[in-house]
Amino acid sequence: MSEEFNLWLIVGGLMVGLAFGVVVQRSRFCLVAAVSNLVLIGDTRQLRAFVAAVAVALLGTQALESASWVAVADSGYRSAQIDWVGAIGGGLMFGCGAMLAGGCAGRTVVGAAEGNGGALLTLMALAMGAMVSLYGVMAPARQWLAATTSVVVPSGDASVAIILGLSPWLFAVAIAVVSLAVILALGRRALGNDLTAAGLMVGGLIVAGWFITGYLSVDEFDYHVHRPSSVSFAGPVARAGIYLVSKGSSINNFSIPLLVGVLLGSAGSAWLNRTLRWRPPQVSRIGHHLTGGLLMGVGAVFAGGCNIGNGLSGISTCSLEPMIATTAIIAGMRLGLAWLQHIESG
Repeated sequence: MSEEFNLWLIVGGLMVGLAFGVVVQRSRFCLVAAVSNLVLIGDTRQLRAFVAAVAVALLGTQALESASWVAVADSGYRSAQIDWVGAIGGGLMFGCGAMLAGGCAGRTVVGAAEGNGGALLTLMALAMGAMVSLYGVMAPARQWLAATTSVVVPSGDASVAIILGLSPWLFAVAIAVVSLAVILALGRRALGNDLTAAGLMVGGLIVAGWFITGYLSVDEFDYHVHRPSSVSFAGPVARAGIYLVSKGSSINNFSIPLLVGVLLGSAGSAWLNRTLRWRPPQVSRIGHHLTGGLLMGVGAVFAGGCNIGNGLSGISTCSLEPMIATTAIIAGMRLGLAWLQHIESG
């Protein structure tokens, strides 16, 4: 398999992105909506969808690893080095920014493709924040912080199951059972809810991402060409920005075709249901979109991923750091919501 052109990565990323864009555009799947709807109106539908996505992603990914189809342990999420300061600080920053901007990473990309001017501003700011944190002036500070404060897991693998001495498969099943209990507790009609179905599909796409990057695209004669990965947005947006500005990033990967696929899938779905139209941002919210987007970009890079990269792809590996980061992201969203309520009531 040529290193210059990996068809499985490019086409696979595009197909997963197309499906993700359609599902999220139709369902409005969003962690920001899950937090705000629960707090403001007691609506648990979005939260049930996210929990369902976590359960499917975790079970499917652990099945791939248990069957030795995908070397999930080789992914960046399972590194022995746990950057807990970056996970907490970056997660809080990302969560606050997402609530301020009005949408999580995946929903922002989908909204921009639908013609939402506010989401487009947020996406541009997110790209800028991610680029300067990943490749630019903030990169040395991020690397120094990680090197200074990270802890190393003695086992060499950040899997929570391995750290606790448990079977990874049994751990995944236990989490899935707990997730099912949460879904049922949040609403009797959860399993028949279209949003829950959307969450199940999103979780399945996370598993598909691992299968494509860790199995279908791997050449048995050149196994270490790339690490297995799955759906995420902060890194891909940063790499796409670098590619557009300087051609300094390759498109021969899973992430940039994934981003293109999400944009095309969202736009196509919006066109089919007649919601594709330009909607300029509210002048009063331009600052929120720009500030929120910057916080999302910087925070996601420091935390090692966004709410999808950490909250679904990362957690599906059973890794400790994404679990810490996702907890911080949700806490940041709650803090951001409290701040918005404060300034709007004042």
